[in-house]
Amino acid sequence: MEGQERIGIRRADAKDIRRVVEIENLSFNTPWTPGFFKHELSNPVSYFYILEIQDKLAGYVIFWIFKSEAHVANIAIHPEYRRKSYGGQLLNWVFQFCRKRGVETISLEVNEMNSAALQLYTKTGFKQVGKRVKYYEHRYDALILTKTLL
Repeated sequence: MEGQERIGIRRADAKDIRRVVEIENLSFNTPWTPGFFKHELSNPVSYFYILEIQDKLAGYVIFWIFKSEAHVANIAIHPEYRRKSYGGQLLNWVFQFCRKRGVETISLEVNEMNSAALQLYTKTGFKQVGKRVKYYEHRYDALILTKTLL
């Protein structure tokens, strides 16, 4: 981490969608559409947060909470900010947020080919519990990962 960087996490709003979609398109082969992100702003189980570094939108996370379980639906960091620990910081923030609300476990799916994401998730304590065959692009398996929070 560089010394004096201002890092903040805040709730997303409609003005963030354009930039979030840019990061999404840089991050995934089958990106979510702007409509998906707009829907998450009003989805009652959705928590949509922005990571800002030096007041620049650098990443985002969308997770859903269902009583004692949470699910990370989408997370991405702009390529300019990757491999600098921001993804881990954002996930750790999500873990704390969920713990405060009584969430016991958190899950996500990750493309088996996404080695950088797999490394991040393993490093933050996720364990593989299953697989969805040909989930991504009808070609690649999704690995189902979970982490116990309490």
